Amino acid sequence: MRTALAEQLLVKIMDWSPEEVQRERAMLQSLANFKYDEYQQYSQGMRFIESLVRWLGQFLTYEERNTAYQFIKSKLIFISGEQVLHLVGLAYSHVVRPVLLRKTASELQIDKMEINRIVSSQQYKDNKRKTLFIGLSDGSRIDHFRRSARINNEQILPTYEISKIKADDLIEELKKDSEKDRFNSVFLVDDFTASGKSYCRFEAGEAKGKVLKFLERVFNPPDDQSHYSNLVSNADLTINLLFYIATKDALAYIEKQVHDWSSEFGHDVKFEVTAIQVIEGGIEEGAPFLNLCANETYFDPTIIDRHYKKGTHEFPYLGFNQCALPLVLNHNTPNNSLPVLWLQEDRKFVGLFPRVTRHKE
Repeated sequence: MRTALAEQLLVKIMDWSPEEVQRERAMLQSLANFKYDEYQQYSQGMRFIESLVRWLGQFLTYEERNTAYQFIKSKLIFISGEQVLHLVGLAYSHVVRPVLLRKTASELQIDKMEINRIVSSQQYKDNKRKTLFIGLSDGSRIDHFRRSARINNEQILPTYEISKIKADDLIEELKKDSEKDRFNSVFLVDDFTASGKSYCRFEAGEAKGKVLKFLERVFNPPDDQSHYSNLVSNADLTINLLFYIATKDALAYIEKQVHDWSSEFGHDVKFEVTAIQVIEGGIEEGAPFLNLCANETYFDPTIIDRHYKKGTHEFPYLGFNQCALPLVLNHNTPNNSLPVLWLQEDRKFVGLFPRVTRHKE
């Protein structure tokens, strides 16, 4: 659909006056050019304004279309690729460096505000070299992180699935630069979490999720995974989970799950979870747009598969784990966002930013 035609149809379905057309067209074109057209899951030939026309046209009344349109104008959060890379660039200075400063200050028994003294100490240099950075997914952009932080390549792992050969190589390289042969800090890095469920959860009493699996391999490794525990020094080990973007609820959830795991298995894990950009929460209950989300005409119950059921799903139209987020990431829309925004192309109702799912039934 050509943009000019899309704009004509948008004027028709929204019943705008000439003044409204002039105002809204300029605003929509700016949004499209500045951010929304970069959404990576649009089909061939589809861009934001074309998708907006299709999306709004699925609502049955003018009042519903206007409610949906006003929601997009005032509540939608779209995080562009450039913004994510900006957060990646902040990760070392805003999170990693302060952690290393506090750790070193404690070991030297000096005030953490004596930054020049800390940074110039050999202890700080050793602690920096003995820090291992592990990407938990492609979204961690661990390559960009390494370059922006100027970290040794032998301190970086793109995945938490670590082979014995790679673990041995890391230790050998560490020995060349340090008197120690173990890492004493680990940063697990990823881009986004809204619920925390994919990182920490218990199913039938069994620890699941990327973070709990990593902790199991470090502190309770089976024989074929003993190289995980050989990588780190348990005596002074600190583990930090770093997100570029996360909800406040997810951070609290992960912290509690790790605490529960530590208590159950008797491990004193020094663990901290941090996000550079914290999202306070989803759309408030009672918001007019939620009435549209709850309307069965605009919701497809076939999205409620076994993966979806791992979260709270009494009100599935609020998204996975009922997060009710108004959030879109440039590469994909999280399933924690309101489904009316992301329902896929093959559904009875198609979202404004159709999502591609990782899980297939």
